[in-house]
This record gives sequence, C-alpha cells and structure tokens, in this order.
Amino acid sequence: MPDETKTPLHVLEESEEAEVIHTLARTIDRRIFHLINDLPHSPASDRYIGILSDLGEGFGWVGAGIGIAWLGGRRGRRAGLATALASLSATHLVQRLIKPVFRRRRPFIDREALVVGVRPADASFPSGHAASSFAAATVLSIFYPRAAPLVFGLAAGVGASRVHLGVHFPSDVAVGSVIGVVVGAVTSALLRDR
Repeated sequence: MPDETKTPLHVLEESEEAEVIHTLARTIDRRIFHLINDLPHSPASDRYIGILSDLGEGFGWVGAGIGIAWLGGRRGRRAGLATALASLSATHLVQRLIKPVFRRRRPFIDREALVVGVRPADASFPSGHAASSFAAATVLSIFYPRAAPLVFGLAAGVGASRVHLGVHFPSDVAVGSVIGVVVGAVTSALLRDR
C-alpha cells in the first residue's frame, strides 16, 4: 500500500539523498583507486604484480585444483575438483551474466589512470579475477582451514593487483570478492563429504 503521507517534495528529497550517497560512494571509490594505482611502478614490480594478476584469472586456480586433486588423496580430489569448479563457475557468472547487465566502464576510459599491460575491452564491474580467486580461496579454506590465511592473502593480492594495474575500481574487486565467496561456499557445500 503506498504511503499517502509522501508528497512529491518528499520523493524529490529522497532521490536527492540517493544521488548524494551515490556521488559520495563514487568519489570514495575513485580516491581509493588512485591511492592504489598511483603507488610506485617499476618494470620489475609491474611484472610480478602482472603475474599475480594472471594467476587469478581462473586458469591459475584451476591448475592449483588439478595439482591438489592429483597429490591430495580422496580429500584432495574433492578439494581440487571443487576449487576448479568454483573458480570457473565464478568467472562464468561474472563474465557472461553480470558484466553484460552493468557494463561499467574501465577506470582508464575517459579519465587518467596508469594502465600496465593489456587494456581489457569488456566491462569493469565486477572483477572476474577477484570472483575467481575468492571462490577458489573459499573452497580451499573450507577443505583446508589452516591454509585460509595463505589462500585469502593470495586472493586479496589478485584483487589489489587489478586496481594497481589500472583495470578495475576497488568496488569492482569488492563485489567480485563477495560473489566469489558465495560461489565457493555453495560449491564446497555441494562437493564436501557428508
């Protein structure tokens, strides 16, 4: 039932408040982007950060899953399969279903940003690398809880690398990370021993 006490002025004030909040969030996102993207760059550091970023693309985590499946016995086979499946599922979900809906421009489009490496042509929001990495990290931390600091540290490094390389805003990475955690948790629940 509509609220009859709201006048057109109230609706206008609410939309103005929403616009202020949206503008504030965009401003904070861009400031954090520049804090990370403007960190010192050198050929060596950019190369290592690029490698870290590439490992988070999905195939790095799939390779880790295959290695765990091969070397880890019965639990390792389940963990490896879940890691690879979660990583690929998160990537597919973001790339094929979510990015086409939002179509957010990359940070380097129409603004100053230092870009290292390839300038992706697809949408920015959310980060597929972050989704893939956090999906894999979530699975691995569920199967191997003592590995959680290492795998989540690697996933966070992948996310930060995407901002440092100039191809994602921090909010792209944050939302991709949340999507990855959800995909990883669901995948683990489906493939874990009962």
